Amino acid sequence: MDTNAFLSNIRDLIARDDLTAALLQLRGLLENSPKLDEALLQSARFHDIRKQIRLGMVSHEEANLTQNQIRAGLLDLLREIEEGIEGTRSQDIDRVTSSHPVNILREEMERAISIVKSKNMVVSSTITAGGSVHIGDKTITQTAEKIINIDKIDTANFS
Repeated sequence: MDTNAFLSNIRDLIARDDLTAALLQLRGLLENSPKLDEALLQSARFHDIRKQIRLGMVSHEEANLTQNQIRAGLLDLLREIEEGIEGTRSQDIDRVTSSHPVNILREEMERAISIVKSKNMVVSSTITAGGSVHIGDKTITQTAEKIINIDKIDTANFS
């Protein structure tokens, strides 16, 4: 899944009013980005307004207004990310190098998406073991001196 498709998926979550999932995906996407702070602030606002709704401390109108502001803020952040990834205006293309912030942002987003969508990726883990560690599809290896099949019991004749 490329960056634009991933961002489009987050937009769809916002459109379906699944802000919790949208915020989680956005947080994973921006994990190593300076834009993570914006996503965290929107997430904090969302969780705070949900708490106020549960406690009956805010009217329906106020809660709706705040949630709409959060949605607008998230959509604006997504738009800003897309603009940063798409690059600069055509007259500035000659000045864009691999160390240009536009390319750094693009590479960062693509790396984050590959981690989020990866099946066999472990990030920030502290797994240690005395032997081999295998992460991924389940593989079981057994060793034994004697294997007894208990699915079928034969009667023994000792005469």
